[in-house]
Amino acid sequence: MTNLKFKLFKKKYPLVIGMVHCAPLLGYEGFPGLEKVEKKFLADFRALVSGGVDAIMIENNYDIPHYEKAKTSTLPQLTKLCLEARGLTKKPLGLCVLWNDYEAALSIAKLANFQFIRTPVFVDKVQTDYGIFSAKAKEAIAFRKKIKAEDIMIFADVQVKHAKHLIKRPLTKAVQAAIKEKADAIIITGKWTGDAPTEKDVQDARKSAGKIPVLLGSGITPENMEKYQVNAFIVGSYFKGQPNPKKKDYHNIFPWEYPLQTARVKKFMDKVKSVKWQ
Repeated sequence: MTNLKFKLFKKKYPLVIGMVHCAPLLGYEGFPGLEKVEKKFLADFRALVSGGVDAIMIENNYDIPHYEKAKTSTLPQLTKLCLEARGLTKKPLGLCVLWNDYEAALSIAKLANFQFIRTPVFVDKVQTDYGIFSAKAKEAIAFRKKIKAEDIMIFADVQVKHAKHLIKRPLTKAVQAAIKEKADAIIITGKWTGDAPTEKDVQDARKSAGKIPVLLGSGITPENMEKYQVNAFIVGSYFKGQPNPKKKDYHNIFPWEYPLQTARVKKFMDKVKSVKWQ
């Protein structure tokens, strides 16, 4: 795993991980049908590949409400989409199954030959609109070993967005806890989708993480990226364009129908490659 991590983050600029947010999957309100889900997924995926991102992460973002474990009805289709994605590119791929379904994420990732998963609640305890979720670091590491998927990296959110944090401690202590529990990389976010983290939070996280990669998980644009010296950017909202205030809902700043725009992906990649990173 050490060699893979080294290769994944061995660039002269922060790795750019583009997000594909699946339309509502089977069993959720707003499910548009199997064909429309797949068509939208493939269009967004191809936009990221064409735009030149370094890696891609898939997420069932519009499966609302989010349960700690995904509905059984969604997993076959999500698995199928991930297998299709792997057939379209050799780029590193990742998966996040909301809210915190590390078992489904690791299982699908192993089946589809993905390189990483994202775990929103690794060492924290959070209160969300969907319930209270507690740390699952030990369980995630144990399950990864059980299914012989140790080569799949776990990117762990620390004090994740969209949540009230019930363990009162500095960000630095949470980062140290995640590293102690064997997270392969740390994700720092703002408070909400589209909100960038503070520069201080990122600096504190980097100091606490040491050699463990630090990723930014929200609010990154070509205009603000130079503020942050990190190992990777996770980008979703920027690639969709400017949100329409009339269509913004409580959970997302874009409806699922909004397509990813290849031109914006290319603009972001051109900028990140032009900056003289330290």
